[in-house]
This record gives sequence, structure tokens and C-alpha cells, in this order.
Amino acid sequence: MPPTPAWTPRLDLGVAVALLAGASIAALQSELPSTSLQIALGLLALAALLRRRPWAWAIAHALLGYLWTSVAAQSHLDAQWPAARDGQTATFEVRVLGLPERGERAWRFEARLPVAQHGLPAGALLRLSWFDHDEALLPGQCWKLQVKLRGPRGLVNPGGFDFERHAVAQGIAATGYVSGPAVACGEHASLHALRAAIAAGADRYLEPGTVRAVLKALAIGDTRELSDADWDLFRATGTTHLIAISGLHVGLAAGMGALLLWLVYQLLPGLALRVPRPLAMALGALLAAAGYSALAGFALPTQRTLVSLAAALSASLLRRDLGWWQRYALALIALLAFDPLAVLTPGFWLSFGAVAWLIYAFSGAWRSPHWGRAAVLSQLGLSLALLPLTLVFFQEASVSSPLVNLLAVPWITLVIVPLLLLALVMPVALLQSALWSFAAWLLAPLIELMRWVHAADVGRLLWPQPDPLAVLLATLGLLWLLAPRGIPMRALGLLLLFPLLWPRSPALPDEAYEVVLLDVGQGQAILVRTATHALLVDTGPGFPDGGDLSDRVVLPSLLNRGVTRLDGIVVSHGDLDHAGGHASLRRRLPETQVWSGETDRVPGASACQAGQGWTWDGVDFAVLHPPEHFPSLGNESSCVLRISSRHGSVLIPGDIGEVIESRLVREQAAALDVDVLVAGHHGSRSSSSDAWLAAVSPDWVVYSVGYLNRFGFPAAEVRARVAAHGAQQADTAQSGALHIGVGAAGISLHGERALRPRWWRR
Repeated sequence: MPPTPAWTPRLDLGVAVALLAGASIAALQSELPSTSLQIALGLLALAALLRRRPWAWAIAHALLGYLWTSVAAQSHLDAQWPAARDGQTATFEVRVLGLPERGERAWRFEARLPVAQHGLPAGALLRLSWFDHDEALLPGQCWKLQVKLRGPRGLVNPGGFDFERHAVAQGIAATGYVSGPAVACGEHASLHALRAAIAAGADRYLEPGTVRAVLKALAIGDTRELSDADWDLFRATGTTHLIAISGLHVGLAAGMGALLLWLVYQLLPGLALRVPRPLAMALGALLAAAGYSALAGFALPTQRTLVSLAAALSASLLRRDLGWWQRYALALIALLAFDPLAVLTPGFWLSFGAVAWLIYAFSGAWRSPHWGRAAVLSQLGLSLALLPLTLVFFQEASVSSPLVNLLAVPWITLVIVPLLLLALVMPVALLQSALWSFAAWLLAPLIELMRWVHAADVGRLLWPQPDPLAVLLATLGLLWLLAPRGIPMRALGLLLLFPLLWPRSPALPDEAYEVVLLDVGQGQAILVRTATHALLVDTGPGFPDGGDLSDRVVLPSLLNRGVTRLDGIVVSHGDLDHAGGHASLRRRLPETQVWSGETDRVPGASACQAGQGWTWDGVDFAVLHPPEHFPSLGNESSCVLRISSRHGSVLIPGDIGEVIESRLVREQAAALDVDVLVAGHHGSRSSSSDAWLAAVSPDWVVYSVGYLNRFGFPAAEVRARVAAHGAQQADTAQSGALHIGVGAAGISLHGERALRPRWWRR
């Protein structure tokens, strides 16, 4: 009997998956491992490597992925501005990075530290605002700035954008604003200056609007001109991945570089005697991709793509014949070695997920002899294969996305982007202008089609964020469903999609309810949920430069709690910090009834008046203020809402001050006695008087406030008064979103930061 051949370790797909598993576990842990635990795990990984067995090899690389990601995470945290120094002012010499954005009130830009300063390492990235600066801010400029800094602190909610995670993944060390004297210290040559010149040329050649904004985004990664309405258009049609420069576009540039070298070899076949054609084409692809990445500003996503591409091309560069899955594995291993924290970004999962599907499809599963049928099937399969990840990251899906992408993907990648690349290298200004204009002319019909789909609201679905088990089952089901011919009972894979498509909502019994004080910074948005109904009290802040938090915070948080429709919205009054997201939410949820204490400032709202009330699932809602015919007086017109059941009560008074508090104490004292009070006017010293607190007699007082807000809310006097009345206190700035549960077990209160701890939380 011949001896069993020895197993040879190698870098293959199994190693890549093991590294990915370890990195993912490390990235999602609540706290980073201690040094002693890291040493122990390192020794265990070494012992597993020495076993030279497939299972030991996999375990070793999973441990290595875990350790490498943990070390990178700690390094990123150590490079951030310390939380103990948040709000302090210091003078830094900085170099303007990227393309500064001019808003109505301020410049917003990123800057790097050329040398270590004030405890931050050389190369640290700052994200800054500069108010009342009238001169143009240009890439490469050097400034000595007095800035007020804080570490990258974001809003923490049950759903929505996590800025603190984003900051770690992007290497942002601090955020802040220019607070004092500024002295210019020269300019330096910069790729970003070239990008700014290209953007200025596009502005000369084209009329302002969405088409020009999209072309600049595709050409040089300049998304400054894209509005919130534009991004909403791309989300609704599932085309966001096509707009900003992505792996798809960098890969296309690589393909064009390889094609150019192929043409050169066709014209000069003798070159093959000096340099093999596959090697030259790989080098050409890599150089073209690097050049395009440079024009995109060498942002971290393009760096990741370039590393992955270089690894995938290494087989050709080393003159090795490797299959697609082996190239895929090398790209994944190289990226995890270069930047293990890439696993924190949606782009990483969507990019590698899409490439894996395409390899799987074109290796036989969905291969068709007809190119048109193959394109349609692969696009439909891609949309279906990425559905679990799409719902995890964005909590929405578009039925129209596969059809729109079927046109948009080839049109943009094979027509628009090549024209833009040609324009970028064209030395003649007149020809540059013609190419930009021609690209705009070709893009305009596609944008109009997307607008028509968006206006028709074709198949845009809001969906609760699925849990990990549902995602795992759906992924297995899709692998089964989309398997090659010959795999039995493929249709049964649909059954594994049920937990994803019919998610369980957090259940509540009758007479129980949940109040979630969302973390929206200096503003207010409160979700009230009963067994079968949902009410939103206030819609979060809007911003003077435009935009609001409805898409980034409010809607994702609603979906996370299983709310896909609202039975009503109460906008307490018309101030921007309470009503700023109203217009955006009405566009997404047009059939929702709205009430407000200031109907003249909240379009489409009905009057919120004392005496109104209703009951949902055994929970009573009562409006205590304003009375009928009350004038529009801003804060004092706030709708005051009392929510109660036999298990407990909550009072939400908007921004009323001591005058209205006194009136309510005088006229409705019995109705004011509650268990939980949302502090009026975010804890302003002009609210929460002693008489008011005595009448309300809460067990808890909670505040919706922004971290280090400029008003100093909640005021120290208010905190002292509340403490004197014996109530416990919590605020969104320190705890994140506050979950208040009222049920048979009593009243519970938990902060989102404590409920879902992560190592990147500050």
C-alpha cells in the first residue's frame, strides 16, 4: 500500500477564510484582549502551525487573524485624541488633505500632521471645520491653526451610521474646529491639487447639477457637489456602488491598462522576446490602477482595492498559473494583512461578496452560451446574492435595483468611465472639454431614468436589520439555490431565506410599551412603541447647511426596532432641533399623520391640542398642552404628551419653560405625576423648576443632549435640582440612545452604549 502523501501547507481559500473569521471575531468584540491573552493566543497559533495538519493550519490562521486585528485596533485607539482631553484647545501645524468642502457657514476639510504634536503621532488625520473663513482653502496648504478638538465621538443608536466605527476604520484621530488665530505656513505639491484643478475644469465645461456631480465623482472621487437628494436617488435605485470610485472602477482602469499593453504587443510582437506579454499586461494593469487611485486621492478604500489587485496579479507577475479562486484568496489575504480593520466597512464585504459571486457564477453555476442571457442572469444573481449584506448594512432593498443596474453597470463602466479616463489623460483642452461634454450627454438619460424609477417608488422596501443567524441561514440558502445544475432540490434553498425576509420584531404584550430616546445630538427624536403601534415624537435636528439625521439615524433605528410604518408623528414645535427631519421623513413615510404645537411652522401638520387622547394596545396617550387657540410662541407652544398604562407613565414636555410648567402645575397637577420625565428643553436652566419637579415626582429624568454641546445642557443647576428631588438621571450624550421599557416587570432603563458595547466606543 503506497504511503499517504504528506500534506503541504499553502496560502489558499481555506487560509483566507480562516483569517477572515479571526479578523471578524476580533473586530466585533466588546473589548480588546489583554497583552497576556494575546501572548497566550500567539503561542497557541505557533503550536498549531507546527502540527502541519489542515485543521491545525486553519485554527492557526484564525488565531493570527484575531491577533493581527486586535493589535491594529489597539494601535488605532492609541493614535486617537484622548477622551480626557476632549474640548481642549491646542495649536497644530497641519497640511490640508483631500478636497475641502465649502458650506454655507464653514469649510469642512481633512488635515494631516506632518510631525507628532500634542500627543498625536505624525501622519494623524484630523477632520476639521473652519467657520467664517472667506479665503479659498486649497489642497496642500500648510497652516498653523488653533483648534478645539475631541476624539472621534459619534451618535450611538440601535441602528444607523456608527461614526466611531467609521473613524477607526478610516484612521481619523480627532474632530474639531478652528477656534482661534491661523497663520499660513506655505504650500506643498499635492496630488489633491491636481484633483482640484480637474474639478475646476469640469466646472468650466459643464452646467451645474446632478450629471456634473456624478461625473466628478466617477473621475476623481469628488462627491462634494452631490446633494442629499442625489444620494437618496442612488439608494432608491440601488446604484450607490457605482457613484463613488470603487473597486469596480479601479478594476476597470486596470483592465484598460492591460488592454493598452495587449494592443502594443499586437503592433510590436517582437517585444515578447524581451518581456513576456502576460507579465507586461499585469504591470500595465497595476500601473493604470495605481494612476487612477492617485487621481481618486488615494483614499483608504482605493488603497485597499489596489492592494487586493496587486495580490491578484501577483500570479502573472511571478509567472504562475493560478485559478480564479486562488487569486481571490491571495487578494483577501493581502488586504487583511495590509488593513485588517477593513472588515468594519460595508465596502469590504460587498466588494468581496460580489467578486465571489461572479467567480462562482461564471465558473459554471449560471454560465450561458449567450452573452446577453449570461449578463442578465449574473446581474439578477448578484442582486440576490448580496441581499443579506444589503439588509444588514442599509436596512432597505430595491426591487428595481437589478433592472436599473442591468443598464447602469455596463453603461457607466464600459462607456462613461473610459471616456472620463481618456479626458483625464488628454493634453488638449478643447478635446478635454469635448470628452467631458460627450460623457455628460450620454449620462443624462440614465440619470433621468433613475429619477423616473425613484419618483414612481418602484419596489423600494424598508426592512428591519436581520440578526446574524438569519444572515447565515440566508447565505447558505442562496448558495444552495444558486448552485450549479446537478445539485438536488435547489429550490429548497428558498426556505432558508424565510428568517431574513420575515424577521421577528421585538414583541411587546398589551399594556406594555417601549420609549427609545434616540441619540441625535443636540435635538430630540423619541420612538414610542406598543404591541402593534408606533409613534415618533419629534424628528431629530436639521442643519443650517442642509440635511438632517432621518436617513442616518431615525429611519435605521425605527427599522431596528421592527417599525416599518408609523401610526403618527408628533412634532412638538417648529424649531430645527425638533422638526429638522420632518420633511425627509414625510418623503419616506408620506401617509403618516402628523400633529404639532406649531402648525404654521410644520407644513401638513394638524393641531396638537390639550384634551386630545387615544389608546393603543392598553396604553393611553394624552395631550396636556397647548390649549385651543394658543398662539405660536416657539418653545412655549410645544406639544406636551403623557403616555401611561397600569405599569408606568412617561411625560414628554418638548421645550416648555417655567411659565408653562407653572400653568400646568396649577391646572393639571394630577396628570403630571409620572415615573419617567424627559427633561424639558434638554435640561435648560429655564426649565425643570422645583415646583415642576415636585409635581411630576419622577423616578427617572432623562436628557436628549449633544456631547459637549455649546449650550452646556443639561445645566448644572438642573442636575442639582433633580438630584435634590431624589430622581435618577441619564442622558444620550453619555449613554447613547436610552431604552425605557414599561411593562409587568416594572420600568427598566438601559443605554445603547452599555447594551451593545464595542471596543471602539469612547
